[in-house]
Amino acid sequence: MKFHTHSSPFSSSRSLALLGALSTVTVSASAATLKVSPAAPQPGDVVTVTVYPAAGERLVAVGMSAWDTATVPFFRRPDGLVRAFVGFPFDRSGGAHTLRARVQVQKNGTTTEQIVSTRVPARDRYYPTQRFSMGGKMAATMSRTAALRSEKLYVQSKMKTSYSAPLWSGNWIVPSAGSASSAYGRKRYINGKWWGQHNGSDIKAPTGTPVYATNGGRVVLSEHLTALRGNCVVIDHGCNIFSLYLHLSRRNVKVGDRVARGQKIGAVGATGFVTGPHLHWEMRVGWEPVDPYQFVRRGVQF
Repeated sequence: MKFHTHSSPFSSSRSLALLGALSTVTVSASAATLKVSPAAPQPGDVVTVTVYPAAGERLVAVGMSAWDTATVPFFRRPDGLVRAFVGFPFDRSGGAHTLRARVQVQKNGTTTEQIVSTRVPARDRYYPTQRFSMGGKMAATMSRTAALRSEKLYVQSKMKTSYSAPLWSGNWIVPSAGSASSAYGRKRYINGKWWGQHNGSDIKAPTGTPVYATNGGRVVLSEHLTALRGNCVVIDHGCNIFSLYLHLSRRNVKVGDRVARGQKIGAVGATGFVTGPHLHWEMRVGWEPVDPYQFVRRGVQF
């Protein structure tokens, strides 16, 4: 259970200890409320979760899990509300889903615990199937399960923490010119074998086509990864939102750089596990992949 403020985050262990100690405290008659947006999401959406305290209460900590996210980090807004972003996994179905949180509040010097929840009427989403044929060295990559897993865990380790305030502003942009060649969530088979659903969106373009940051943030990974991703850049946009840019022919940024929306960070290439030059663009909330184009269409509001 974790709650972040702009200055410093609640550690998970502290939140658990505090909430556990509240088991003998009587819950107040007034109650916080939990709301989500969009009201009827579909798989691949970014779900915004906001906790509103009751009159006179101050939110102290929030503990929540949602879908495949075991610990959802919440961040305090200047108005006293707390907000989190959660990825709705692409392999889930529509129907009624319930999100529930354990909330710790203070009022008149007394600390109490509340359980708040809301029902989410989700919509279904259809994904087409895509089949590839690969031979030789490219096909052999599929059997390198240990190397693929090691690379995945390495990239994931760079996204374990996020800046505790938004680093983005305004609209999000498509990071490269080109044609959409493989959409988010598409079901993929390679040489007749299940490869999984597509974590991002592919933009087909010639090698050397500029790649730009989809919005402001800081670079947390800029490296050539040999198993699958090739030249890869990862940007932390704050509040647990990340963008990833794979298969680049070159990288123009290094770890620690602050980048602005539209800043050139690299160029389209064909490095890693690819059939030709393109940009593989991902947006993730924590480690959950979400539809990149939803950021462009809807944005996210803190």
